[in-house]
Amino acid sequence: MAVAWMALPPEMEGVLNAMASRPLAERQGPVDGVMIKTFKKWTDQRGYFVEQLKRGDLDDQGRPFLPEHHHFAQMSRSLSYARGGNPPELIKAFHWHRRQWDYWDVIQGDARAVLVDLRHDSPTVGNVQTVMLGENAPRMVAIPPLVAHGYQCLSRRDVILNYYVTEPYDPADPDEGRIAWNDPRIGFDWTIENI
Repeated sequence: MAVAWMALPPEMEGVLNAMASRPLAERQGPVDGVMIKTFKKWTDQRGYFVEQLKRGDLDDQGRPFLPEHHHFAQMSRSLSYARGGNPPELIKAFHWHRRQWDYWDVIQGDARAVLVDLRHDSPTVGNVQTVMLGENAPRMVAIPPLVAHGYQCLSRRDVILNYYVTEPYDPADPDEGRIAWNDPRIGFDWTIENI
């Protein structure tokens, strides 16, 4: 399936250009509207059970994680091959949506999700937030529209990402745009520091 990408609208280009004038250290922090839900795991001698997502769930801050107006249109799975290195070779970033919310759950491996607020009217415009997801950080992240997002494999284990979206993919009217993973205006450092 060929993917049709949307062009960046002028207001998003303006946000990216303004980001380039501020150091990344000043822009790292929470992104308004991003929510994180840490999973609860019920275990016994047979294995475990995790409720990934249901109506009425609250995020880690006590906010409704799945607002009533969010209806899922599609569930997809992505496999990313881990290759090691520093930074790890596999980086899938960045893309964004006009209308769609994404709910990400890394069910195998570990990944660092990177979220960039490109909403010109947001109180956190230009902020970059990182969220660890995966086997060692069992949680889900909700990503609002116009927040660019991508991820990086962090181990030698392949990453399987389940994602739930509020809009079905329509190649005739794509709701997806792309920004290069190494766009200098975002200026995100993908290297991993060993301590």
